[in-house]
Amino acid sequence: MSESVLVDIAEPTDVAQLRRIAMRMADSIGFDETQAGRVAIVATEAGTNMLKHAGRGEAVLRIGEDGGSPSLEILALDQGPGVQDIEKCLADGYTTATSPGEGLGAIRRLSTDADFYSLPGVGTAVLARWRAQHALPAESDRMQLGVVNLMKPGQDVCGDSWGVEQTENLTTILVADGLGHGYDAWLASKEAVRVLHDYPDATAVELLQLVHQALRSSRGAAVAIARIDRGQGEMTFAGLGNIMAQIYDGAEPRQHLVSVNGTAGHQAPKLREFTYPWPRKGMLALFSDGLTTGTGLHSLPGLAFHDPALIAGVLYSHFTRRLDDATIVIARAA
Repeated sequence: MSESVLVDIAEPTDVAQLRRIAMRMADSIGFDETQAGRVAIVATEAGTNMLKHAGRGEAVLRIGEDGGSPSLEILALDQGPGVQDIEKCLADGYTTATSPGEGLGAIRRLSTDADFYSLPGVGTAVLARWRAQHALPAESDRMQLGVVNLMKPGQDVCGDSWGVEQTENLTTILVADGLGHGYDAWLASKEAVRVLHDYPDATAVELLQLVHQALRSSRGAAVAIARIDRGQGEMTFAGLGNIMAQIYDGAEPRQHLVSVNGTAGHQAPKLREFTYPWPRKGMLALFSDGLTTGTGLHSLPGLAFHDPALIAGVLYSHFTRRLDDATIVIARAA
């Protein structure tokens, strides 16, 4: 799966950079001129809003997949004053700044999907997503995924990788954090994801054993594998190293998942698989150690009921250590 792209927004030239990157990504997945124009307007509006209302912020862009076709996401994340009434701000043309602007309403109108989250004194997050015009509707029996996957500042590639395999009732998600940073870490984590795609029917612990064998000549990686069986109402989990994982029931935390100490490819005690109940309103959060161990929804009321991509973005914004590669995957039933 593709890495995310981070753009720091601190001055007007950064907004122009955000627009250029968004246009380049839209062009790379075949968006037509009309769609690309909408992407450009939303990127400009999202970046300008962060400067106006928060003074600075971050934009995270990612090419994903929706309905079997590529999609483009922009997350605009700030820790500014937030807003009391987000619905009022969604009216076209509404702005609390002194200069005129289309505001959040234009972002909602010009996007295929949009979502917004704001807390006074905490900040605001905006999600805009576009699907290719020929894309099929998302399959309702598949899990919705929200992902942020960002390299350590100053690196050329991200040493974290993630992957997913889905069937009607089964969803298997893998997150790998290559040891250290840079190209060798990237190679190790990508190899772990390759194993997932080569053996999609394997159990979680079988996959972890296969990954361990495949990474023997690599730098090694921390790896976590979650296999959700919605038909049976259970999830199996196998982890090696420092990938954090938690099951939620709606907004309520239900279970921290257990990984064993070690490094896939190098040091692994007897690998184990654990089974947990999967709640009817289940949501899974998996994240690498680029985020703090306190990462969670406890301080962000209402966030659990938003789009998984927005959840991932807000958790990244509030809990990233900014000293490491960082990945967070949120999975929830559609």
